[in-house]
Amino acid sequence: MKYKVGIVSIVLLFSVLGLNAEEKEKLPDFKLADQKGKVFSSSTARGNTYFLLGCSFKDIVLCRKHGRKIYWKMQTLLKDEDRVIFSAYLNLKNAPSAVFDYILQEKEKDYESILLDKKGALSAGLIEGKSFLRIYSSKGVLIHKEYFESVDDAKVSELYKLVRSGK
Repeated sequence: MKYKVGIVSIVLLFSVLGLNAEEKEKLPDFKLADQKGKVFSSSTARGNTYFLLGCSFKDIVLCRKHGRKIYWKMQTLLKDEDRVIFSAYLNLKNAPSAVFDYILQEKEKDYESILLDKKGALSAGLIEGKSFLRIYSSKGVLIHKEYFESVDDAKVSELYKLVRSGK
C-alpha cells in the first residue's frame, strides 16, 4: 500500500511540475538576410506584435502570395498606433542551386522582402505545400500559429481581431 501511495504521489508531483514548467513558445532567435542582402534580426521584432510567415523553398510563390495578402489587407485594418512587424522567410536548407538561381534572377524585381533561411534555423514546423504563420506578442510569446493553403480577406480579418484582442 505504501508503494502505491508513493507512486501516485510521484506521478502527481511530476504532473504538477510538468504543468508549471511548461513555458509558452518564445520567438526564436535568428538573424537572416533577405534577397537583397538586408539583414533582419528577431531582436528587432521585440516590443511589437510580430507576424512570421514561413515556407519551404518549393513554396516560394505560395509564400509570396500569402504574405502579400496578409500584409496588404492588414495595412487597411491597422491603426497608426499599432506596432506590428511582418516577415516572411523561405527555408533554403538543402535547396538545389536552381532555387538560388531563381532568387538571384528575381532579385531586381520590386518584390517584398523575403528572408532567406539558408541553414534551416526556422525550419521546424514547416509543411510542404502550406505556409506557416506564427504570431508573437510584443513580449515575444507565441499567441497564434496556423497553416494555410489559401488566405482570404475573412481570414485576415480573423487575424486582425486576434491581434486587437491582445491574446
